[in-house]
Amino acid sequence: MSGYFSGFSFNKITDSISNAAHKTQDTLNQAIANVSDPHTKLSLKARTRYLQESFGTVGEISKLPPQYQSLERKVDALEKCLKRMLLVTRTFEVEGYDYPPNLTESISDWWSLNKDGWFSSSSKKSQKTKGDSSETFLPHSFAHAISKAAHDCNVVFKDLQEEEEGEEEDEDVINITEMFDSWSKCYKNIDLGKTEMDSIIVKEFNSKIDKLINQDFKRSHDLRKKVEISRLKFDTVRYEMKLKEQNVGLSKKTNDSSGPETELNANDAATAKENVEEAVTQDTSEKAARDQTGDAAPETQSTPNVEDSKLLEELEDEFVSNTTAAVEAMGEISECSEILSLAKLFQNFQLVYYRQCVQEIEASLKTLNELEAENS
Repeated sequence: MSGYFSGFSFNKITDSISNAAHKTQDTLNQAIANVSDPHTKLSLKARTRYLQESFGTVGEISKLPPQYQSLERKVDALEKCLKRMLLVTRTFEVEGYDYPPNLTESISDWWSLNKDGWFSSSSKKSQKTKGDSSETFLPHSFAHAISKAAHDCNVVFKDLQEEEEGEEEDEDVINITEMFDSWSKCYKNIDLGKTEMDSIIVKEFNSKIDKLINQDFKRSHDLRKKVEISRLKFDTVRYEMKLKEQNVGLSKKTNDSSGPETELNANDAATAKENVEEAVTQDTSEKAARDQTGDAAPETQSTPNVEDSKLLEELEDEFVSNTTAAVEAMGEISECSEILSLAKLFQNFQLVYYRQCVQEIEASLKTLNELEAENS
């Protein structure tokens, strides 16, 4: 068994991921060099920065306001809970969810529909059974199954009364017939109430939860994505401007050096050189691309200019505007008033149904008590 994992190494996985990241970054750098549109170029640079942030190779990431971060956590938790509830309440959309198909009962019903009925009685009873059972072959709820079973039992004793017609009435047969009739009607009404409750929950509760998830929460995700994109663009331009400033400082320090007394410190120069090399790499790629296409090199400046400052200001305004819009949207959907209303709605539907169940069972029980009193 150990032979299968003898060549396994986490270092290999890490190296593979690192190589893939470098290849992706090189591809993006080549794409940036071949693009002339400034907006497209900035979008590609933002993607490169996102990749660098993911692997921790770049710092100075703009922090979002604490209120924004708190709302993000609140909205994500609320969305997760609503999805969890909807996963369960979608059960109301499934017919027969409280009474799965029963193979034994299905075979029995099929047999009674294709033979002379229960206990192979007369043809008259067979026609009645077929006529009554043709409504629904399989019960669509537990209440319906009880009602159907009680109804079939009621038919058996009704047929027994008809067979004994002309003879002295049997009080036990009459009472049992009425008992099953009361039982059947009770659960038939309960089944109708359940069907109505299921339909209302699907229309008034599930549909509104689904709308919240697929429209309102989706809109907040789109706004949060805009915030992330605008932040990446802002940080990208700000970082490039900082590198240009370091480049200017290094050049001045190098030009002002004269002799051993003003010699540039080796460590400072090395640090500044590393920062500059990253900014120069892209310029070199763009020059190589222009040489291949024969385009003339545009005039460039190695120092931050007015246009850079203006662009940075515009990106900052866009970042702030998108953040404000996202905060407003998340604040609206994270309010508990709508969720409370939906919860109350659900509970009211359940309460109406269970009250009906109590009323129907009490009425049936009253009939059974009367029959018991008459029989005693």
